[in-house]
Amino acid sequence: MPPLFLAIGHFCYDVAQDGYVLGGGAAYATITARNLGCRACAVTAVGANFDRQQPILDGIDVSYHESPETTIFDNRYSLDGERQQLILGVSGELGRHHIPTQWNNADIAYLCPLTGEVDSPVVQCFNHALIGVTPQGWMRAWDESRHVRPKRWHTAEAVLPQADVLILSEADIAACPEDLEMYIQWTRIVVLTKGKRGATLYENGRILESAAYPAHEVDPTGAGDVFAAAFLIKYHETRSPQAALNFAHCTASFAVEGHGTIGIPTLDQVNARIRKI
Repeated sequence: MPPLFLAIGHFCYDVAQDGYVLGGGAAYATITARNLGCRACAVTAVGANFDRQQPILDGIDVSYHESPETTIFDNRYSLDGERQQLILGVSGELGRHHIPTQWNNADIAYLCPLTGEVDSPVVQCFNHALIGVTPQGWMRAWDESRHVRPKRWHTAEAVLPQADVLILSEADIAACPEDLEMYIQWTRIVVLTKGKRGATLYENGRILESAAYPAHEVDPTGAGDVFAAAFLIKYHETRSPQAALNFAHCTASFAVEGHGTIGIPTLDQVNARIRKI
């Protein structure tokens, strides 16, 4: 059977010109996993205003938990690609008791908080999973004006020794770049993404550089989660960091070429682009 890919984190709404569109790392990751041939499932919390019947989520098994609010972000990008965020709603926390028992046997578990909602003991729920983490949501804070700012990840030492792969961006560590060395010590594999400049992978003292695929960027939102899901899926299959990096770069190159989740490719599309490069 194809691997069971489980994402844990908020589905959210992102503000768009015509209203709200689906967002959140768990949504981007599970759509990617489904499109790449995995059995995709998610644990999330949403409010009453969230549409649970969106066609884009067809084929994804979602365990929804009720929350007073749905998480809502307003992402604004400058001409040089720098993002400013406003947070307009925040859903509830996700703990170990929110994970359906049968999903403790997931093949791949992806912890992807948006607002720090994933409780750190969740990383201990899984029996044999390849565990991946994107910590962006643990590195966010906001003030009364709702403007999001970076902060230090205070629960990193409770999470990373239990995880297999940490994937984060240069923007994620901009506030505390010195913490990267600790993350490398605590985690078996760390992937630092650098946008158009590719990524750097750290594993047992080895450093592996990889190039991004060329793409006509339309919307970078969610590309990091598409990259992370593709990396975990290919690494689970091959145990090759180099193969996983190449596959992830190719998959993410599609994601930035469309708005929102529309650009997330199928496995056939990814394989065709890899053959051309």
